[in-house]
Amino acid sequence: MAGGYIFCEWDSVQKEFPDFQRAFAELESKVIEKCTNDWFPKKTPEEAFGGLTPGPGQFGRTSILPRLFKGFNDAELPHWRQNITATGHQLILAGVRSGNVIPEDFKVAWIGLAFPNTELTITELKWQISGDKFIRLNIEELMTYEKPAIIFEEGYILNEEEAFELYGYVESIGYQRIVMLGSAYYRVIDKVLGDCGSPI
Repeated sequence: MAGGYIFCEWDSVQKEFPDFQRAFAELESKVIEKCTNDWFPKKTPEEAFGGLTPGPGQFGRTSILPRLFKGFNDAELPHWRQNITATGHQLILAGVRSGNVIPEDFKVAWIGLAFPNTELTITELKWQISGDKFIRLNIEELMTYEKPAIIFEEGYILNEEEAFELYGYVESIGYQRIVMLGSAYYRVIDKVLGDCGSPI
């Protein structure tokens, strides 16, 4: 992975980054292949992937659900909006299970982050996926955008039962939405059939 990214307006991402659809399609192809190999290795991806309505013996896809993550206060997220009550360097998003891992039977295709606030309270980010650590990224340029987003040129796969941690430098306290962009894939449909906002 090259590790490239762009800063952009979320509502004009295709204009700012015309390769976005290609990058997301390539990421989705990789995660569908991984889900097939891990969950249904005797099937082809076409047989194993059931989209939004998977049948028996298939896995499905949905949006990235906030309940797969916990926020800066170590609480499971019912939505992407957090009331950040401390400044400085801190963990602001992590896998929801013990050890900051993504829950079993879920994989996440992560293509970027959106910050749909009128004010951005975070100035730097860095993240860790399993044992891989990524360099700090100053995001103050995003303060000049109305609907800021960070889009990755290739994206990442957050694997089930592997750790994910997103750290940030919080400049000022207050409410902040940090929205994971991409899609989530699930092996067991019953885990995503609960009430909206309920724990997974």
